[in-house]
Order: sequence, then structure tokens, then C-alpha cells
Amino acid sequence: MFVRSRVSALLLASSLAACSGGKTREDALLFRLTDPVGDDHGDGELVYPRRTDLGRGDLDVVAVAAFADDQATRFEVTFAHPITRPSRAQSVDLEGATIAERARHGFYTFNVDLYVDQDRKPGSGRTDTLPGRGLTLAADSGWEKAVVLTPRPYEAREALRKSWRQAALDAYEKKSGGIGGKVESELNAATEQELEARVFFPTIIQVSGRTVSFLVPDRFLGGHASADWGYGVAVTGATLERRVALGGMFGGDTNANPRLMAMGIMPGEPVNDRFGGGRKGDPSQSPVVDLLVAPGTTQEEILGPTRPGWSVVVPSGKTVAPVEDAGVPEDMPDAGSVGPSSPAP
Repeated sequence: MFVRSRVSALLLASSLAACSGGKTREDALLFRLTDPVGDDHGDGELVYPRRTDLGRGDLDVVAVAAFADDQATRFEVTFAHPITRPSRAQSVDLEGATIAERARHGFYTFNVDLYVDQDRKPGSGRTDTLPGRGLTLAADSGWEKAVVLTPRPYEAREALRKSWRQAALDAYEKKSGGIGGKVESELNAATEQELEARVFFPTIIQVSGRTVSFLVPDRFLGGHASADWGYGVAVTGATLERRVALGGMFGGDTNANPRLMAMGIMPGEPVNDRFGGGRKGDPSQSPVVDLLVAPGTTQEEILGPTRPGWSVVVPSGKTVAPVEDAGVPEDMPDAGSVGPSSPAP
């Protein structure tokens, strides 16, 4: 009886596989990266905020996988704990808006940045990261594309556009003087073109248990994600502050959040909207909670006071031969503030 049931089950599985063309989930797998459990502590001393909806393990990434999905790549990021879902019972600002109204994509406690080094050429690509991340990629790990998973993608994209636009205006004014209407329009168009080509904010997102999945179209990456590319994955705590302009230094509201949706860190004890355990006298300390790092280095080292260049991880294990004096291009923006290359006047 047992043998007969088992044979029937095998025949049924074979029939289903035949009907679906024999494709399985693993057939679609492009690559999978794993990260140690229990390292969601930044440089080793980061302390979670004093909140009931966010605690140790909640921002601890344990795996990142990519799957071919028609004309897109489906990325899956898995955490150590189930993902906290937005609640309609909890207000997030003085206007009475709820977390569920502010975060409409099934999550609200984290951002996941994915920096993609497609050409794997030393000295090529950008080494800066998003505002508020406080990281610099190594010269052999410059990125051509960035994917930013955040609870408020439209607002985050607009904030980054304003930052890039102001950076371009400032650079032109410093080099050439006053800015006329025609030049400003050209700089605005160049900024939008650069943002569209460089950074993608997913909006097709699904949350299930410990995993969040999101689609990145082939038209952005140039095809399915490759195991020969390099990937830099950084996790920050998310803030849902309504105003997200990037501060006076970028021509925005000086009272707004300058960290592009990322929760900050401060020395001493944590508070509701800040991580604790920061270093005194280091206001630019990275608030990154969890980081995927290449073999031969540690997360604590990259996020520590010496801040060496952060190398991407190549799923296939292929590395790039070092090039002497590759360095960072002279026109590369400062770390921690992603901005477009200034268009030629």
C-alpha cells in the first residue's frame, strides 16, 4: 500500500512537471548569497531603538537570492525574523496618518540598498552610496546600477532627484557662474536621465513571512541579474517622516530628514527613532545595521572608525585583479551622498 501510494505521488509530480514544462523554482534561480545570523549590530556596538515593533533579529538579513521572472529579475531578501507588517492602529505623525497609510507595500521598518557592479572593472563605476549610508565602495567595486527597496519608493525617488539636481546646479554655478533658465532646464533634464538610468525603486513588492520579494525589470539591468556581477547589500532602519527633503546643503528644508529614509545612529542609549551605540565625535558614522561583505573582510571592519573601502560580493566567486593606482575618479562625489555627474556646460 505504501509503495503504491508513493508511486502514485511520483507519477502525479511527473505529470505536473510535464504540464509546467518541467520548470521548478530552482531552475529559475540565478544566484543565492547567504549572510551570518546574528550580525545585525552594525560595527558591533549598534543598539536597536526602544520600540516594541523593532528588535534584534528584525533587520538581520540571512539570504539574498535572484530568480529569472519573465522579463525581470525577482530578488528575494530573507531576514532572521518575520517581517513586521504596517498597522492601521498606529499613528506615525501629528496629522494622524497611520503606518499603513504611509507604507503601502507591506513593510516599514527597513531599507535594502543593492549596489550592482556590472562591468567588474577597477576604477569604473560609482563608489558613493545613498545619502545617510556613510559608506564608500572599494575602487574595484564601483556600481553601475543601484536598486533601492524602501517603504515609500515614490517619495524616496523624488527626494533623491532633488538632491542630484541641486548638486548639479551647485557644480555648474561653482564652475561657470550664474545659471540661466535654459541651462537650468538642461541640468534638470540631465538629472532625470541620470536617475532613470542609474537607480531603480521597486514598487512591485510582496512580503511573506521572513521574506520580501521585488521585481527589477530587464530594461533597467540590461537583462537578468548575473552571477558574474558584484553585489553590495546594505540594510538600514527605515523612517517614515513625512518630509523627506535632503536638508539645506542640498537646497531643501533644513528641518527635514537628510538621510533618505534611513534611521540615524547616536552615541549612548537609543531612542524611539534612532539607533544607539554610536561613536562619540563621529557624526558621519554609518547607521547601516547589516552588510554583506566579501571574503577576507568583516562587517565590523567596514563599518568601524577606519572605514576601508567596501567590496561587493560576486556570487560566482570570480574576482578582479587589482590595478595599481586605480583610485577613485577625481570627479566622484563624496561618500554618503549619491549625485549625478555634472553635465557639461
